[in-house]
Amino acid sequence: MANEKLFKGGVEIQNGAFILMVNKDCLQAMVIPKGDKAGVQLDHNLLKRELAENGIVDGVLLIPEVDGGGSFVVARGMPPINGENARIKMHVKLANSGLQNQGQNQEQADYHIFGNIVNVAKERLLLEKILPGLGKAGQDIFGVPIPAKPGKDSKLKYGKGVTLSPDETKISAEIDGKFIMVDGKPTVSGEHFISGDVDMKEGNIVFGGASLVISGEVLPGFSVKCRGDIKIGQGVSNASVMAGGNLTVMGGVVGEKTILRAKGNIIVEFAESGPKLETPSYLRVTDVLLQARASVGKDVIATQGKGTIIGGNIIAAGSVHVKDLGSEAEVATEVCVGLIPSMQMKKKEVDESLDLWSDRLNEVIKNISALEKIKKELAGKFPEEKSALLAKCKIFMPKAMNKVDLLIEEDKALDLEFEKMVNEVVYVYGHLFPGVVVKIGNLVRTITMDEDQSVIYFDKATHQILVRKMTHEELVAMPV
Repeated sequence: MANEKLFKGGVEIQNGAFILMVNKDCLQAMVIPKGDKAGVQLDHNLLKRELAENGIVDGVLLIPEVDGGGSFVVARGMPPINGENARIKMHVKLANSGLQNQGQNQEQADYHIFGNIVNVAKERLLLEKILPGLGKAGQDIFGVPIPAKPGKDSKLKYGKGVTLSPDETKISAEIDGKFIMVDGKPTVSGEHFISGDVDMKEGNIVFGGASLVISGEVLPGFSVKCRGDIKIGQGVSNASVMAGGNLTVMGGVVGEKTILRAKGNIIVEFAESGPKLETPSYLRVTDVLLQARASVGKDVIATQGKGTIIGGNIIAAGSVHVKDLGSEAEVATEVCVGLIPSMQMKKKEVDESLDLWSDRLNEVIKNISALEKIKKELAGKFPEEKSALLAKCKIFMPKAMNKVDLLIEEDKALDLEFEKMVNEVVYVYGHLFPGVVVKIGNLVRTITMDEDQSVIYFDKATHQILVRKMTHEELVAMPV
């Protein structure tokens, strides 16, 4: 046990010339000259022995440090290093949600790429808890260990749409969506709501969740993308909207630069002035299509509200259901049913490839015939280079024949698909106006007379597009 005098008044050393003192935490020893012994030099060899005699065995300095007033620090212990508290490591950076409300310089900010949504995929690691440290023990100048205090632990808090790892140290996304903090808890939401327009305040929207709702309008020049469904409350004007699910737009879809694309159904109230609508599923119109361009993988249904299609170009792999088709002014209105653009493109590619490979096959057959004739005429004097060419032709010929056979089979299969598609029709539940051009399969007909409650169809017996009166059953079965 240390001499208590070391802490209170000190112990005389060096024949009374100095006082040896130790601070309360036992981490530092000092020698202080006595007033009447001023100027006496410190004997380093004697000092080491006297320190040991007083139990100071750890942290003794090789060369004492001058501390002012003739005093010296002669020993230092090693204090403990306490453990760090548990902390959070972010693996996904949160959006600065306050930016849009802080009045930033509008001349410097590019609001088209504002990016205030942090999209994360399912199972994405969001954050983890770094466990508290144990710390490192110290040792005082008497050689006594000083324990370190371990860091404080904390429990991870979390909200909806996330999962906690079994060891309770990691939080990951449970769903696709946006990463946010709700009441200080990490949360992933599959829904995003925009109150107002998509404009320079919001910027372009890219959302990886299941549902995006915009109460206002998507203004010119902006784009909206969502992995799931999109609902827009007040229209789209010369902007781009793409949905991985269904796309619903109330209000007007306006302008030649407007593009609506969806993997699910598209539902629009009215569209005018050349917008493009594309879906592999259904297109539903709750009022009017005016000079629109549509490519639809299933049926077009325009039977609610006015239920009118005027002008533009409508291509549907399925049938078209409409109240009124065309207008009294005989505006050019083109409707194609039983037509899949991708299949038409495939048919064209197959036909072109078949022509190419057929020409190649014919050419190689001619070359083989000619070379065989020369070989027979020259008997044993057939040139080596021509012999090599003949061998190459004979190797290539079965490959070309096989390729041609495969293309013929593919072409036949496509023809069968096209034959099935002529079963699609155009149902007009109200009025059919002259000037409408209807295409079914590869046939075209221009309507020249007014018709009411009519069906435009392909007649297999005459191989023509005909118009007939709609039956009562077909009329009452009008889809809505």
